[in-house]
Amino acid sequence: QLTSEIPNRLAHQDPNRLDEETDRWWTVLGDSQLDRLAERAGNVADVTLSEARLDEARARLDRARSVLRPEITVHGAIERLEVDSFDQETSQARLSFDLNLDLNGAKRSRAQAEQFRMLGQAARVEAVRIRARSAAVQLYAAVYEAKARASAADQAVAVLEDTLEVSRARYRAGLTSGLDVASIQTALSAARIRPLVARQAGAEAQLGLEALLGLEPGRLAHLADHPGPIKVANPRLEGLSAPASVLARRPEMRAAELELWAAGADAQAARRDFWPTLSLAGALGAQDINPVMPFTASGFLTQAAVGLSAPVFSFGRLSSARDAADARRLQAQINYRQAAIDALVAVERAVVVLAAAEARAATLSQALDAAQEEIDLSSYRYRAGLSSIDPVLEAQAKASDAEDALAMARREVLVSFARFNAEAGLGGFQLHRDASSDVNISAR
Repeated sequence: QLTSEIPNRLAHQDPNRLDEETDRWWTVLGDSQLDRLAERAGNVADVTLSEARLDEARARLDRARSVLRPEITVHGAIERLEVDSFDQETSQARLSFDLNLDLNGAKRSRAQAEQFRMLGQAARVEAVRIRARSAAVQLYAAVYEAKARASAADQAVAVLEDTLEVSRARYRAGLTSGLDVASIQTALSAARIRPLVARQAGAEAQLGLEALLGLEPGRLAHLADHPGPIKVANPRLEGLSAPASVLARRPEMRAAELELWAAGADAQAARRDFWPTLSLAGALGAQDINPVMPFTASGFLTQAAVGLSAPVFSFGRLSSARDAADARRLQAQINYRQAAIDALVAVERAVVVLAAAEARAATLSQALDAAQEEIDLSSYRYRAGLSSIDPVLEAQAKASDAEDALAMARREVLVSFARFNAEAGLGGFQLHRDASSDVNISAR
């Protein structure tokens, strides 16, 4: 069973130990061409753009961490002073060392906030990749839905053309009236429009898939040579009830949680800004003064300084920054709660829609079998002269409609399957999940 197997596996798996086979959910469909397209969808423009934002977040994290490290600078200067007949030249070279000991911990808290934001952006990269792969599979399904519908419409046209020839022969033999011929010709004219509409829909889906993958129009024209539409079984799907293990895999949830931690670290830093901080500074160097004057000398330079500073009056600047950080933390809490609710609803809806699509496809498959049997019986009665052509045309119309609807239902099964896996957080290849699990969460 295709889609019931994966939800049941998801319900009992540790989100941090998800195997690659389950994460690459589209491989269970057994279509190597789809596998290649899904892999390519993991590097589309939206994913690349999101990865660029991740690089920017890493740079901000490095900058925030750099303030905790010592700063070493080299300074050199040559100065010449001329006053009337007096000339003096001073040369100096100095190596300086500065270190902010971050006594109050504000800088460490801000660096931790940037780390959380970087990991949150990593989760967003994964979310974009998951959605891109799901969209690629859905467009792929649309291409083959259109192909199946066009094939069914072509077959219906061929059957009507054969029926028209039989009806004309019977009319020439005086076995039927010209009304049967006219009825078939009318039905044939209407049927010939359906393949055109289906192929147009297929071409639009193909263009959408090419645009998603960043390909020139026509690069996926070979999809029309595929041996046939993807076959998706119609299994029974047990209720998933959106378990916490599935929610933990959703990158949107991780991003919201990490943003909450970052807001907490910012609020903590804003409070620590009220505390004193300690700094150390030192320098080594040499200077040469020519000519030497009183209170000046040439030789080695050494300098050492210890500074302790604490805010006394900030005229509301620090308290306003603290209040703003608290407000951002409250917003992050609200967003996190809403993200959890949205995730529960999305996963549960995906399960319901997938089960309904499978049931509809199964029912339409039975309806198509019944319509084919009705065609056989009505055709036999028509050829035997026991009935008019109307029952045959009606049966053929039912079969054509059922086959068209079945193609749409099978596409909906695959689309629902793709959406379910996306909502379950599958398809991101675990790229950033291991790093997220190692985060220090003391600032929550």
